[in-house]
Parts: sequence; structure tokens; C-alpha cells
Amino acid sequence: MSLLDTLRSGVKIADSVTKSIQTMVTFEKHLGDDGYGGDTFAPPAQLPAICDWKQSQLRTPQGELTVSRVSVLFLNVEDVARVTNGEGVDDSDRITLPDGTTGPILDMSGFIDAGTGQPLATEVFLG
Repeated sequence: MSLLDTLRSGVKIADSVTKSIQTMVTFEKHLGDDGYGGDTFAPPAQLPAICDWKQSQLRTPQGELTVSRVSVLFLNVEDVARVTNGEGVDDSDRITLPDGTTGPILDMSGFIDAGTGQPLATEVFLG
């Protein structure tokens, strides 16, 4: 068993043992502009995620210091691949928490799987 196989198994175990603390978030894949200055999104999909409500400072890709209010951790890579058509989460997508809270995607992190090119687990930081 390779180290990558061990990491994949570990993420699946983490997903299964944390089911009781995962909540359903609404995920909408950004499809593009609507031609009138707005955005077009795919139909909303429900995804399980661990949501950690914690303010933390981070830098945007433009170098600006900003505050993230919540991190959303997706552990089920198959679900994420299904709703994103294998593209993964993008900073123009929209995530809505169960209480209706949403915000811009400020940053993302995740260890990239060499076999799929997608993160083993994706952590998204919302503003």
C-alpha cells in the first residue's frame, strides 16, 4: 500500500467517523455570466461538510488581508466530484450554510491526489 492509498483510506475513515458532526450545505457550481452582469449557477446540490465557525485572518489571492468567518471541510471526494463534474470547487462557486449564511470563497486548501488531480479533502474558507 502506497502513502497515497493510506491518505485516501484515512480521508474515507475521517468521513465515516465524523458523519454525526457533518451538516448539509448547499453547493452551487458557477457556470458563467448571464450576459446581464450577473452569474449563472448549476442547480443547488446538498453536500455533507464539517463547518467550523471561527474567525481567522487570511490573505486573498490579491494580497489583501481579510477575515474568514467559517471553514467548510468536504471529506467525501466522490460527492464533490459528482456535483462539480470532476472540476472541484472553484472560488466563483457558491456555498450556503444551513442557516442561510453565505459569503465569498476567500481561500481553499487541500492535499492534491496525484491520481485524480483533485484534493483528497477540500477545505473552503468563506468570508
